[in-house]
Amino acid sequence: MNRRLLLAAACAAVIPVAACSSPPPPAFDPGGPASTAPATPMATSSGPGSVVMPPFGKNAHVVMTDWMPKDAGMAKAVLADKDYELAFLYAEYTGGKSQDWTAYVNHTMELQVRALLAKPDVTGESFKGTIRIFKMRGDPRSAVPGDLDVSACFDNARAVNTSLSTGAVLPGQSPSNDNYYRFTDQLTQSPTGQWQVVGNYPLAYYPRAKECKP
Repeated sequence: MNRRLLLAAACAAVIPVAACSSPPPPAFDPGGPASTAPATPMATSSGPGSVVMPPFGKNAHVVMTDWMPKDAGMAKAVLADKDYELAFLYAEYTGGKSQDWTAYVNHTMELQVRALLAKPDVTGESFKGTIRIFKMRGDPRSAVPGDLDVSACFDNARAVNTSLSTGAVLPGQSPSNDNYYRFTDQLTQSPTGQWQVVGNYPLAYYPRAKECKP
């Protein structure tokens, strides 16, 4: 997900779980789509309990942690969050065109995220390189009883924003400590038993999130 936009979503959270601050945005935000990417992804899963990996092009890679909790109920929530993060990144990769992420959020969150994906800095951009999501953990002690918080480290130091129309690397990008941070999504279980992302907390950047920089 475009982490600058994710922070904006946190500040307009469906559930006000924390006060929002305004840290400087990362030097690079993984932006929208690759110019050759299809508008509708054919995301695939390698089997039960596996993430749904969108069809990123050869120029872009997302390395998702294989960590899963032993608790079966928590594992379903963690898997839903992984799929959401991958689907949102693919929406950015496709300039906001892919809609797969909507399967992992509630209605209110969908409206907020849809508005963020419609912004010009998403619709006109893509990204290439490698993004890592690692050191994930689940915490049942959410601000809302019954919900679950899922967090992970995000490293986009080896990726760059590109123009959606030309594929050229956009100017003004240089790696910094802001490329390493921890995000936290808040999930709740729907009446049908499906876990959905309903909000997120403000990002924790390095060096506050010391564990997120290799």
